[in-house]
Amino acid sequence: MPEFFYTHAGNNQARPSEHFTVTPVAGSLGADIHDIDLNNLSERGQIALRQALMDHGVLFIRDQQLSVEQLEAVTQRFGEFGTEPYVKPMPEHPHVVHVVKEASEQTPVVFGGAWHSDWSFQEKPPAFTLLYGKDVPLTGGDTLFNNMYLACEWLSDTLRKTLHGLDGIHSPEFGYGPNAKHNAGLESMKIVYGENVDDNVRSHPLITRHPETGRNVLFANPVYTLGISGMKAEESRPILDYLYSVALAPAFTCRMRWTPGTLAIWDNRCVWHQPVSDYFGARREMYRTTVVGEKPTRGSIA
Repeated sequence: MPEFFYTHAGNNQARPSEHFTVTPVAGSLGADIHDIDLNNLSERGQIALRQALMDHGVLFIRDQQLSVEQLEAVTQRFGEFGTEPYVKPMPEHPHVVHVVKEASEQTPVVFGGAWHSDWSFQEKPPAFTLLYGKDVPLTGGDTLFNNMYLACEWLSDTLRKTLHGLDGIHSPEFGYGPNAKHNAGLESMKIVYGENVDDNVRSHPLITRHPETGRNVLFANPVYTLGISGMKAEESRPILDYLYSVALAPAFTCRMRWTPGTLAIWDNRCVWHQPVSDYFGARREMYRTTVVGEKPTRGSIA
């Protein structure tokens, strides 16, 4: 009989704020933020916004008017820019990726169109990703998110103790290696494939400690975590497949509906995301930045 997944009602509760209105979107993670102007946010408001991000994993900040320059300024209030490998940023904005799919494109392939955590193969993967919706379809084009704290907590004590001593192998091979041609369908994106991606292969603990909340996190994802250090592929694949099946339980996910002027901010250290390709023939235009994080550290055994 398949596992029955659930989370408790108190997992994603909003704390009161004098700076904006917070409305949780699911029992697992995610919150809509209203009554805020990111271009005129006080220092105390910024502290409260970061706390909300720690509380909910991903924020959907509605009704914002952001130029590319203003998005850069908002990003830098969260930390230093991350680096963007394998995709060319905007020529005059080297830290901004123009994520656009034109209505005239001939394939339904979308950028980042599988469950993942951004650039987890980097030595210091992004802490946060910011994605601003400039032009979004009337229907479709949602983004899915999940909560990797909950995935970690769901595992048995025995499995968690085993995973605590293991490292996942993270590589861009599937997405951006020399034989990764599925992104060739991105007609409006400038993808740069690596002739050799060996320099971007990293080992990170399978269970990490979140540097701000102190909570244990399952840190692996289907796109970039290709194996487990010290194991043969035949040994690691069943383990990873099971971990991914837990992480993708609907009870641990939420779905974001885009509206023009929405800025999404999510914490890559504890959240996966996946854009939904259900708007083929419509136009979708976004602007994306990342904030550099820390080198992942091993979680603690409770």
